[in-house]
Amino acid sequence: MIIFLYGSDDYRREQKKRWYKKEFEKKYSGLSVRAFDFSDEKGDALEDLRGFVRAQPLFSTTGGQAGASGGESKKLAVLENLYEVKEEDLGDVLREVAAKKATIVLCSEKDKPASVLSFLLEAPATAERFEYLTGYEWEMFMRERAKKLGLEFSDFAFKFLAAVYQNNTWGFITELQKISSLKRGLVDKKDLAGLDLEIAPDYWNLINGMKNSDLRIRLAVLEKLFAMGDPPPKIFNILASGWREKIPQMAEYDLRVKSGKLDYEEVLLDLVLG
Repeated sequence: MIIFLYGSDDYRREQKKRWYKKEFEKKYSGLSVRAFDFSDEKGDALEDLRGFVRAQPLFSTTGGQAGASGGESKKLAVLENLYEVKEEDLGDVLREVAAKKATIVLCSEKDKPASVLSFLLEAPATAERFEYLTGYEWEMFMRERAKKLGLEFSDFAFKFLAAVYQNNTWGFITELQKISSLKRGLVDKKDLAGLDLEIAPDYWNLINGMKNSDLRIRLAVLEKLFAMGDPPPKIFNILASGWREKIPQMAEYDLRVKSGKLDYEEVLLDLVLG
């Protein structure tokens, strides 16, 4: 059995990997577990994996469901950094694994495999994709995780964190843990200002400078935001979350960007000049 987890959302992907590992450990008594990191400078992880797959146990596992594969002990190999090894060689070993019901391989990678390893995405392998959540799914994820820690957010705080941590699930979870260590219940703008957060709320004050009536100040703020290295989509989303009087205009801008008529840099400049 081969389980291949992939996608850019490394937090959710890692959580699923841990879930699988725990489930297999509960299901099979005496499960033999080994991790293989192919980025190891020694370069012997592939041979170690081949030996692990082929090795016969001295004693067959009994009890539970461990004997379901004809008495052979269940083994779990957790593979890291697959693409650091020659794909053809790895493919040979993994195909050998696929033919052994007693061996389970669990892989987690950001990118899809190259064509040589494309069989990892096909049955009988189990493939699961974890891309960053967006829209309603991202909001539901945020609220569920916050609820587990005894937190809820005001409209401002929620929109601010949703925009800041879009495409950064690890960062959001880390921020939640920081907040929950200091308080429970409703988190509002004043709470964000009083907490030592990774993204300081004075960033919002800087963003608000783009609403200033003085064109020179608006241009200076935009230049500073670009100099900080913030991606234009992030700046736009944070600005849109707190500029109620421009909601229709922001929605129109967003539609034009997604249809390819504008990019976010052009939108931000147009807002400043307007």
